[in-house]
Amino acid sequence: MRPDQRKNPRFLVQGDVIAALRDGFTKIGKVKDISIGGLSFEHIQDETSNQESFERNIFLLVNEFCLSKVPCRVVYDIPLHTPDEYQAFLIQFITRRCGVKFGALSEDQRTLLDSFLKTYTIRSTA
Repeated sequence: MRPDQRKNPRFLVQGDVIAALRDGFTKIGKVKDISIGGLSFEHIQDETSNQESFERNIFLLVNEFCLSKVPCRVVYDIPLHTPDEYQAFLIQFITRRCGVKFGALSEDQRTLLDSFLKTYTIRSTA
């Protein structure tokens, strides 16, 4: 197993932190980990979603906290193992993990992100 090659340390989120990626359509899912440089989240996508888009912003939501309109780019959006219970659905959903890299943050966004990391995360050992 190779060591993590990310520039910034990752933090695991505590509780139910939701990310919403807006890029012509919306991907909404639970945040898995986050750093000052980006985050990853899992989402369910139906087979008909359009993947092509250029403008991207991500929102973080938890309790009373909201960090909005953070510019970002998708680094990966890969399928995960589909749970057996999803096979019974008429519409087939695909569970995916999406990783995004943050763009330039405003001073206010950087302050909010620092506050988020201190309040809603624990340092990852990976």
